[in-house]
Amino acid sequence: MTDGLHTSDHLLGTAVEERKCTDFDVAAEPTSVSVPGQVSTRRRQRGRRRKPPAWARKTAQGIAEARLFLGETLPAWILSIRRELTTSAVSFVVHFAVGLLLAALLLPATARDEVLFLIGADFQNELPEQQIQLVELTEVVQPEVIQDLGVNSTMQQVLAGLETTPIEHLMDSASAQGITLPPEALTDISEVPFKLGNFGGRSEAGRRAAIRKFGGSAESEQSVTSGLAWLKSIQRTDGSWNFADVGDAGQPGMLNTTDMGATSLALLCFLGAGHTHETVGEYQETVRSALAYLAKNAQLTSSGADLQGNAQGNAGMYVQGIASICICEASAMTPDDKSLKRLASEAVKFIERAQQKVGGGWRYRPGDPGDTSVVGWQVLALQSAKAGRVKVQADTLQDVRRFLDSVESGDGAFYGYMPDEPPRNSMTAVGLLCRMYLGWKRDRPALKTGVEHLAGIGPSREDIYYDYYATQVLHHWGGPLWDQWNLKMREQLVESQIKEGPGAGSWDVTDPHGYAGGRIYQTALSLLTLEVYYRHLPIYRRFDDKVAE
Repeated sequence: MTDGLHTSDHLLGTAVEERKCTDFDVAAEPTSVSVPGQVSTRRRQRGRRRKPPAWARKTAQGIAEARLFLGETLPAWILSIRRELTTSAVSFVVHFAVGLLLAALLLPATARDEVLFLIGADFQNELPEQQIQLVELTEVVQPEVIQDLGVNSTMQQVLAGLETTPIEHLMDSASAQGITLPPEALTDISEVPFKLGNFGGRSEAGRRAAIRKFGGSAESEQSVTSGLAWLKSIQRTDGSWNFADVGDAGQPGMLNTTDMGATSLALLCFLGAGHTHETVGEYQETVRSALAYLAKNAQLTSSGADLQGNAQGNAGMYVQGIASICICEASAMTPDDKSLKRLASEAVKFIERAQQKVGGGWRYRPGDPGDTSVVGWQVLALQSAKAGRVKVQADTLQDVRRFLDSVESGDGAFYGYMPDEPPRNSMTAVGLLCRMYLGWKRDRPALKTGVEHLAGIGPSREDIYYDYYATQVLHHWGGPLWDQWNLKMREQLVESQIKEGPGAGSWDVTDPHGYAGGRIYQTALSLLTLEVYYRHLPIYRRFDDKVAE
């Protein structure tokens, strides 16, 4: 019993000791108990000991170094060299000012103006291909001095550009004495720069250089001079010309009320030779009064400036195109005349509104389905507008391309008068010139084929309309084909010009369609053809380039 009791007590004591141990263990090892909603002590301790990532430490270090450099190191360095910086800045300003002062004192007035223009000019252009650049042309300078310097062609251009020796303006004289210069005077030429543009060859230097470069002669310029003198002699007091009024020269035109057309054709010849209403000279008043006549008789409408005037028969859109060329060229050559530029913009607007959108062309009246002949004059007007920075709608030009597609054959080498008609030589010349102005590259096979076709035919002795367009095509093409064409064309026109009597300086009518415009029409197209050397600069070549055939 006692043993049993002791046994029970022992067992009880053992249980109590085990329970005490268990209670102790629980108190000593609290992490063995999971309590919802609380974070264990050990995990908190591990979180406090975690280090930031390496990129964060590097970023913090970089920021600290930057603050130190900007706040202390850089200011200290600038402060240490402030004297050197001040000296350099003052030296630059002083040298620049001395250079300008020397230029003002030593350079002649014209050369000084040229230098200042190049420093301060604003070369803005809405069309990339019409950006103003410097290219090489030629003019009489002092080649022996430049050659002795032994400098490169670029420096030759700069030096030649400073040449200010007065040169007699032989182009403006109507007398034979004014143009009889020795042949070597046209070959003694060095390279000079001038601004590239559609009318860059019409300056005095540009004309002389282009004549030499592209095959003109003293005789061809004498023909131009005599022709301008004859046109001036029959200009009416209100500034206009009339196809039927040619004095005692004979062969008047039948279009006796289409004065806007006659005036525009005659005026183109003066503008083509570089004369404007702002250019002091023999023809300043001639040009001024003719432009005033066109402006006075322009009809301003909601569709733009209607320049057709009292055009007879089918002459309406012909007159619009030719008169628009006059206004646009005059505006481009006298950019400060804002009223003229506004009129040019309105004239272009009328042409665009008159286009037949379905076919993309123009004909006798606004909206008529097009023909290649009328289209040619409108394209030349739009090109003159672009050259003078008058806006032309891209859609208009795209529609013209579509029209040309409709009249072409041989993949664009030949052109007919209207769609589905066979090609004609005169229309091929018109079409190819339009293609050139509308962006065809020189390496296009169809263009080469068409040019070779025209060159094979050669200049016509009767069809001055064909000669006018084909001469421009060959001039832009350049190379041996142009040289061959030019020799025949130039001699032919110089030889056939009237030399004596009331018609001296004009040409007899030989064109099969020349009866409408008569002697003024034949003379104007002949003059424009002889002015080709400088009237429009070549599209496919710079003046210092050789054209590879």
